[in-house]
This record gives sequence, structure tokens and C-alpha cells, in this order.
Amino acid sequence: MKKHYELTIIGAGSAGFAAASLASKEPISIALIDKAEKLSGLCILKGCMPSKTFIESSNRYWEIRRANRFGLKVGSVSADMPSIQLRKKTLIEEFARYRKEEILSLPVDFYRGSASFINPNELLIKEADSKERVISSKTFIIATGSLIDILPIDGLEQTGFLTSDSALELNQLPGSLTVLGGGPVGCEFAQFFSRLGCKTTIVQRSPRLLKSFDPEVSDCLKESFLSEGITVFSDTQIKAVTKEKGRKKVSFLHKGKKTEVFSEEIFYALGRKPNIEKLGLEKIGIDTSMQPLSINDKMQSSIPHIFIAGDASANFGIVHIAREEGEVAAKNALEILAGKSPTHVVSRRLTMEVVFTDPEVAMVGLLPSNRKVLCAKYMFRDHGKAIIEGKEEGFVKICADPSSGEILFGTIIGPHASELIHQLSQCMYFKGTVEDLVKMPFYHPTLSEIISYPAEEIFTTVREKKEKNPVKLTL
Repeated sequence: MKKHYELTIIGAGSAGFAAASLASKEPISIALIDKAEKLSGLCILKGCMPSKTFIESSNRYWEIRRANRFGLKVGSVSADMPSIQLRKKTLIEEFARYRKEEILSLPVDFYRGSASFINPNELLIKEADSKERVISSKTFIIATGSLIDILPIDGLEQTGFLTSDSALELNQLPGSLTVLGGGPVGCEFAQFFSRLGCKTTIVQRSPRLLKSFDPEVSDCLKESFLSEGITVFSDTQIKAVTKEKGRKKVSFLHKGKKTEVFSEEIFYALGRKPNIEKLGLEKIGIDTSMQPLSINDKMQSSIPHIFIAGDASANFGIVHIAREEGEVAAKNALEILAGKSPTHVVSRRLTMEVVFTDPEVAMVGLLPSNRKVLCAKYMFRDHGKAIIEGKEEGFVKICADPSSGEILFGTIIGPHASELIHQLSQCMYFKGTVEDLVKMPFYHPTLSEIISYPAEEIFTTVREKKEKNPVKLTL
């Protein structure tokens, strides 16, 4: 007998779980479907949490080796990859167990299997025990996550490579590594491998590392990588991957010149794609030939009662955005079920991204392309607490409206950037100004007080401009 639901959510990762948690508080019938062997989603199992556990180990190892800078003498220290792996597995199993319990405790019908659309209101579910069933639903949220997008590079598949999935299971590090890609995943893993003694080279297609970040941030991170012994080739065209005499060779054009890099292993980090290929979206009229899929700021697809959230919408790797998209999709589905037009939208004003390299990189906001802004930055090398900590690389940059002083964008590269960026995001949440930051108390000496210095520079400029051009009142 076919079951009928008011809302069906496909995928129980960050976006799907957020949607199910919110919607399940209402008195409606909900189906939640997930085919993964282990529940919890990408972030916990193969993304944020395990990779940051690895990075924490390599950073501790790196700092211990440089302890003499602080007048400390240490004996020989070595990295034990099996022990690093064991710590990661122990932590992730605990995180995953807790999330699984949360998922299974929701007041929803949970199906363990894969789903595909029969028509815009019906799904075929192939369950883990090989049973098949058809369910119908008034609304749907697709939150199926993403997959590593393997590009058709000549010889890559035949030669073999590591990915962010398989690298997390290594018990032995390669002696040398070529990282294909200079985005967040490529940069984080490149530094992890390098700091544990692996000779590492990055080959990236774009002109700079972290192409979505401020160019000055990219340049600063590249300088840091080079100082640590990581080789970086930017603005390349990867031509082929082959195997020669037991080593893997990457052939590419660099500044028009044929270049080759040999290494024991290759790490592929050239992007991800939405995991939507087996959902049968083409059969119901959703065009999947162009990605990201066409969805509006209410997370609606071209079929209004079908929503898409999280990595499936092509916002890869940003968990808080996935959660927000899932919740917005759920709220709008509830409005449709109530006979109303959807009104909830995803705000991109506070878009935030963090890369857990050392120095860490973070940004918040969207730099407007159609309006003038005032920007100022302050270097960590001139900041007392950063000097004390021996963390002098990087800077804080703030961009604000030149008339009102409202903070529109901020970026940080430096110590604890992942934490410091929230000083700016909280101020921006309340549409705060550089004057607000100047007036806020910052304890001395702390890293946080560096936020006030570029704010003060912009505030002084805004104030001087107002003094030169006072507003004339008409009576």
C-alpha cells in the first residue's frame, strides 16, 4: 500500500537534517530518506571534522618542531600516522553516533535506501534490503549532498590518485605528493602532508590559490606555503597524468612552457558536483544539464513544490549555509502546505568561508561590485599579541560604505582567523558600522583588538569626509 506524505526529504546530511528537525515540529507527515551506509553526512564522516582532526595533529607537530623559537628545547619528535588515524576514527565515530541518534529520534518515517522520481509527486524507493516501494508527497526537499567531480584528465584514472575521501583513511604517508587544485581542500591537505614530512607540490589551474578570496589573501598564503617548502604552480593547464619508473608524473603547461612534476602519489582536489544524477530529475522536467541547478532564493526548483538545499544546490562545503538552506526550504514547504506562497529567503549578506590552513583564512560578506567602498587593513606583524605568539603572517581587512561606515565585507588571514571573523560577522548581523567597532572595548593584549585598527582608519576617513561636506538642512 502506497504511503502519502506532506513533506519528503531526500538526504539526511546537514541540510536534510536541519530541514527535518524544523519541519518535524509541525503536525505534518514527513518521510526522510538516506541511502548512506553510515548516517551523519559529509561534514562529519568525510569532510570538516575528520580533515580538521588531521590538521590539528600536523599543526601540533609543526609547532613542537619550532619550539626553540620560544626558548624551549625538545628531544626528537616524529609523526605516527596510525595514531593520528586512530584519534580521528575515535572522534568521528563519536560525532557520527550522536548525529545518528538525533536523526533516528525525529518523529518522521525514515527509509534507508535510494530514491528517484517517478513523477513530480511520487518517488520510487529502493531500500537497503532490496525491497521497493512507492510513496507520494505534496512537497519535497532534495538534500543529497555532493560527490567528487573527476574531470577527464588524460591518464588520471589509469594512474590512480588519492581524494579527500581516501586520504582520510591513510595509515602511511607518501614520500612525495602532487596536489591537483588550489582551493580550500587542496590547500588544507597540501599543508597537512607537507608538515608531516611529505614533499608537496600544488598544481592549480587558476591564477592564484583560493580564487574566491581577496587576491592579497591568496598572495599571502602562497608566500607562507613557499616558505614552508611547498612548491606552487599557478595558472596551469593540466595535460596528462602517467606512471614512469614507479612514480606518477603530472604534465602541464605553466606560463606556456611544458612542465612535469614527479611524485609518489597524486591528490585530486579539483572540485565537487551535486549528487543528483540518479534522482530522475530529467524525467520530471528539471534541467540538470547546467549546474548549479536553477533555483531561486527560496530554494525552489523550476517545479515550485520541489526544493533543493545544501551541496545538492552547489554550495559546497559550507555547513552553516547548508543548514540555513535546509531550514528555509522547510519553512517554504510548510507555507505551501498551508496554501500560502513561500516568503522565506536565504540571505547571502553574511556569507562566510573559512580555510583551515596556517595561517588560517576567513571572509564574511559580499563585496559589492556596483558601489564604492572604503577599505583598510592592519598587519599582524605590527600587532603585539601576534608577535608574542610568533604568528606574524597575514592581516585583517575591512571594507565599509564610505558614507555610513556600515561594514560590508571583511577578510582575515592570520592566527585564529576562523574565530576572529565572527567579531565582524556579529557586527555585520546588526548592520554595524566601523564607528561601532571603534567604540567597542577590546581587551589588551589580545588578537581580537586588531579588528579595531582598520575600523578606526575607515572611521577617521568617514568622519573627515562628513566634516568637509556637512549635510545642509532645508527649513
